[in-house]
Amino acid sequence: MLQNKDIAKIQEIKTLFTNSWIQPEFFSKQIELFNFTKASKIFKAVKKSGVPVWDVIKVLLILPFSNVKNINSLSGNNMSPDAMGEKDVYYRLLGNQKVNWRSILLLFVKQYLKLDNKFSEPIGNTKCLIFDDTEIAKTGKAIEGVSKIHSHVTRTFIFGFKLLVAGYWNGSVFIPIDFSFHRENKNNKKRKYGLTKKEYRKQKKTKREKGSPVLRRFKELNSKKNNIIVEMFKRINQRQIPVNYILIDSWFTTITLLKKLMVVNCKINIIGMYKYNSKVLIGQDEKSIKQLRKSKKGIKRSRKTGFYHMSFIGEIDGLKVKVFLTRKGKNGAWHTLISTDTSLSFNHMIEVYNIRWSIEVFFKEAKQLLGLGRNQSTNFDVQIAHVTITMIQYLLISLKYRVEAYETINGLFKNLKQDYIEHKLNERLMSVIIDILVVLDLLGIEFDAEVTISRLISYSEEFNFIGNQNKSLNHCKMVA
Repeated sequence: MLQNKDIAKIQEIKTLFTNSWIQPEFFSKQIELFNFTKASKIFKAVKKSGVPVWDVIKVLLILPFSNVKNINSLSGNNMSPDAMGEKDVYYRLLGNQKVNWRSILLLFVKQYLKLDNKFSEPIGNTKCLIFDDTEIAKTGKAIEGVSKIHSHVTRTFIFGFKLLVAGYWNGSVFIPIDFSFHRENKNNKKRKYGLTKKEYRKQKKTKREKGSPVLRRFKELNSKKNNIIVEMFKRINQRQIPVNYILIDSWFTTITLLKKLMVVNCKINIIGMYKYNSKVLIGQDEKSIKQLRKSKKGIKRSRKTGFYHMSFIGEIDGLKVKVFLTRKGKNGAWHTLISTDTSLSFNHMIEVYNIRWSIEVFFKEAKQLLGLGRNQSTNFDVQIAHVTITMIQYLLISLKYRVEAYETINGLFKNLKQDYIEHKLNERLMSVIIDILVVLDLLGIEFDAEVTISRLISYSEEFNFIGNQNKSLNHCKMVA
């Protein structure tokens, strides 16, 4: 029984529910697993006063799971996370030119991999680095750096960016590790970037300091993707992230790229779909890939995959590779794959190369579930920040997936979102119950705390507590 208790003691009732009833926000424990010591140094020059940067980032990470569409919707939304500061705090951070978003993402990845070492490795674990791009459609031509790009999906031209992503398959889950934006039609003399002169003049232009991270990211817009792939691999190799194979599709597979990647790390193995009719030097004979297809010498059928295939070890432009010619069925179209690993069997090559599809799954899930590319800010720096935040969100989901072994990321996303909503409802209901107990105590009414709380929880929906819980504790005192 609660008799003649003061308000401070009544507030202590809240602690009874901390562990058993109210669950913490689902990302909190996971974020605590990451070591922020190095990250804090990154932000020293960014923000010296006001709301801590990590507190702002934590709120941004939770947005997709809390039924909050954007930063604008943070205020006045009962289901939103506990926002730190006004919305301008978040916008300023996203556009801050001193933030090195690439380093932040790589820091999260590195810490994730340290955590992942605590798990038992799956059987036949193969670690792969995957490079691929996807289109990011934009509705505004005034967005900084936007251009007309060709969509491989719809086979039409749209306005937006090409997003080049380096993804890491650790044997269990896909982890986005680096990215860059690119634009097309830069050599079009009449309509540069696919824009009229008037449209190009209206595009946002941001002044950036020489040598700043954001300036380097902006310059990547006009860089060749294959050159950026080499730069990304250099950074990943420097951080000693273990890689067994690099996987690329036909849009990127060139002998020149393979040679550059092997200069960075000569021990790396590469598998790529190959679209060129190159000359292959096999022993003393030189034949084109089309000639090899017609020969049908040594053609085999894999029972495991159902593919017909032939393989040859030779040199293309001085690089020793194993050439795989494969087709589905007797009348299927021939496809060519090449690998720098000349000891690779056909079945194992197909098994490893199929891992490349994990990046396609990432593109689909990140766009549908996390809103990858939906940010419509005209500031290019904000676009970089938005994609980084999205990739960290996916990384955190991957960690939870790794821990709880859900069947799909999609199903996990729904569960995470539901967990968060239930947590916010519980949090608000707890606040209402505390207010009611305070009022009863101020009125001098004797009551059994356990029974009263149990009844309040049971009938919370019927009493419509949640909808009317905006009354503050001060207001409750005035009513009493």
